This record gives sequence, C-alpha cells and structure tokens, in this order.
Amino acid sequence: MTQDRAISDSVDRLKALLEDKLGLRRGDLAQRAAKAGRRLPVAVRRDLEAVSRAVFAMQVPRLARQTDREDVLAAAQRAEAHLKGIDARDQRRGRLLGMLGALVFNLLLLFVLVLAVLRWRGLI
Repeated sequence: MTQDRAISDSVDRLKALLEDKLGLRRGDLAQRAAKAGRRLPVAVRRDLEAVSRAVFAMQVPRLARQTDREDVLAAAQRAEAHLKGIDARDQRRGRLLGMLGALVFNLLLLFVLVLAVLRWRGLI
C-alpha cells in the first residue's frame, strides 16, 4: 500500500515538473507525455508511459498484483531526474534565437533578391 502511495506521489511530482518545465498543464500523465512529443527523449517518454500504465493498472486489483512496483518507481525516478535537469529559460532563449535567426536569414535573402532584380533591370 505504501508503494501505491509512492507511485501516486511520483505521478504528482512528474505532473508538476511537466507543468513547470514544459508548460504542459492539461490532461493526465500519458496525455502530457504525448503532448511533449519530441521535446523529450524517447527513453523519458517510454518511462512516462510505463508510469501512466502502472497508474491505470493500480485501479484494477488483478493488474495491480502483476505490476512490478520497483520498475515503475525506477522509471519515475529516471523521468523526474531528466525533467529536473531541463532549463526552461534556456529553452525559451533557444527558441527565440532560432526564430530570430530564421527571420534574419529571410530578410537577407529578400535583400539579395531585390538587389538582383534591380541589377537585372539596370537600375543599379
């Protein structure tokens, strides 16, 4: 029974970390992990899916007896360790710099095209 409590505490911590680090506020653990998509490595997504399956299995007595609680807790700890290592500020900064880089490249390309058209028309 205490391990069931440990699993539910782990799920609560994982939900809080997914909300804080990735901004995923809606849905249960499986939905949040699916919504995170490629922002999480495959191993972490697999661990989150294993934990969410175990939470579902804990509701059914026969499945609860078949669930290996140590493996579930280990998967939850691995996922939690990865999520704690995410720097949300750095990710936001990286996305902003990526968008700015793309914008600057597009503006530079537009400038070169305008110069090419002006040269072609004999205006330069």
